[in-house]
Amino acid sequence: MMKKTLSSILTALFIPCLISAQSIDFSADIQTKWAAGAPWLENDSTKGRFLIGDTSFDGKVEAYYGNSSALAEGEVSYNALLNQVDFSLKELWLDYTSSLWGLRIGRQKTSWGKADGIDITNVICPKDMSSFSAMADDDSSMAIDALRLSFTGNNISLDAYWIPFFTPSRLPVDQNNLLRKFIIPQSVTIPIQTESISTSVDAPILIDSFEQPEIAIWNGEYALKLSAYLSALDFSLYGFYGWDDIPLLDYTLAYSTAGSPPYIQDITVSGTYKRMGMVGADAALPIKETVLRVEAAFFPMRHFQKSSESIMEQKQNFPLEDTETSEQRNELAVLAGLDWMPEGWTMTAQYYCDFVFGNLDSLMRSDMLKHEATLSISKSLLSETLELTLSGVVSFNDFDIMINPSVNYKLSDQINLEGGALLFFEGPYCEGGINCKGDYGKYKDLSSFYINAKFCF
Repeated sequence: MMKKTLSSILTALFIPCLISAQSIDFSADIQTKWAAGAPWLENDSTKGRFLIGDTSFDGKVEAYYGNSSALAEGEVSYNALLNQVDFSLKELWLDYTSSLWGLRIGRQKTSWGKADGIDITNVICPKDMSSFSAMADDDSSMAIDALRLSFTGNNISLDAYWIPFFTPSRLPVDQNNLLRKFIIPQSVTIPIQTESISTSVDAPILIDSFEQPEIAIWNGEYALKLSAYLSALDFSLYGFYGWDDIPLLDYTLAYSTAGSPPYIQDITVSGTYKRMGMVGADAALPIKETVLRVEAAFFPMRHFQKSSESIMEQKQNFPLEDTETSEQRNELAVLAGLDWMPEGWTMTAQYYCDFVFGNLDSLMRSDMLKHEATLSISKSLLSETLELTLSGVVSFNDFDIMINPSVNYKLSDQINLEGGALLFFEGPYCEGGINCKGDYGKYKDLSSFYINAKFCF
C-alpha cells in the first residue's frame, strides 16, 4: 500500500514536469523472444518444447527543465506460454542536479561494481529470478524506491542512498514455474522406520508466504558510494546496510495420525529476510587497449541458509524449541578481470572466488570456497552491423559449464535481430538433475536455442 501511495505521489508530481518541460524525449522498443529446449535433452517436458515466449513493449519518457529532470519507464509484456499479460513500473523518479550536488527521489535503478555479469559489490538492487526468461536476460535488476543525495567535486563523487521500502528479489515460486524445483522441490521422500516395516512416503511441499520486514522508518536500508576518477586509475568504495533480498527458508512439518507411528504428511515452506552489511571496493586501470579490473566485497556475519535436513531433524527431535533457519558467517568475495579491445574485437576474462569462514556442516552450502572463470569474445563485422559472440563460464567446484554463443545483426537503425543458445553441461562428478551441486549443471534440462527481435524508436 505504501509503495502504491508513493508511486501515485510521484506520478502527480511528474505530470506538471511534463507540462512545463523545456525538452521532452520519448523512446520505446518492442521486443519478442522465443526459446525452445535443445533436441538432445533427455527430459520430455523440455525437449523441443517452448521455454520462452515473451513479447513486450517498453516505453520511456524523459523531461528536462534547467537543472531539473524526471523519468518514467514502464513495460507491458505478454507471456504466450501462460497466456498472461503483465505491467511493471520500471523507473519513476525526479532529479535535481547542480554543479556541486544533486537529489534524486523515486523508483530508480543503479549498478555497482566493475564485474561483468557477476555480482560482487552490486547488492543495492534486487534481481528478477522469477522465470527462465528473466534468468536469460542480460539485465535482471529491479528498481528500488530510494532517495539519493549526490555530491560532486574535481574527479570525485559521493552518492548516499536512503531506501525506506524493502524490495525483495522475485523468486520462481509458482506451481508451474520451470525454475521452482531448483529452489524448492515438489516433494521430499521421508523414510518410515519401525520394528515391523521399513518404507518411505513422498511428502508434498506447500509454499506459504515469505514474511517481509515491517514497513517502518527504522527498517530502512542505507548505502554509500565514493568514486574517484584519476588520470591513471578509477576506483570506488562502497558501503551497504540493509536486508538480504533472498529469504531464508523454514520448514513446518504436518503429521498424519492415521497410521502408527505418525508420519510426516506434508511440509510447508515459509521464509524470512535477515539484515546484511557489506563493505567493498573496485578499481579499473586502463593500459592502451587493455583494462585491468579488480573488485572485492566483505560481508560481516552474513546469515546463511541451514540445510532442510538439519532444520527438519531439529524439529523432529526438539519440537518445542524455536528452530534457527540460518547461521552467521563472515564472507569474502573477490574478482579479477581483463578486458582487451583491439580493433573490431572485444575480449573479457574474469576469475571470481567466494570464501565463507567457519564450519559449514549444518548449512545448505557445502563448499567453503566457490570459484569460477568467465570468458567472452566478440567480433564486429560488416561495418559493425554484425556481431558474433561466444561467452561462457566454468565452475571449478563441480566443473560444470554454461556456454552462450550468439549472432546479432542490425537489419536497420531500428531493427535488431539475434539468435543464440544457452547450453548447460554437468560436471564429471554431478549426479544429475536437481541432485547436481553445480550452479550451472543443474539447469542442463533447460539448454535451449532462442531468437530475439527488437524494434527501437
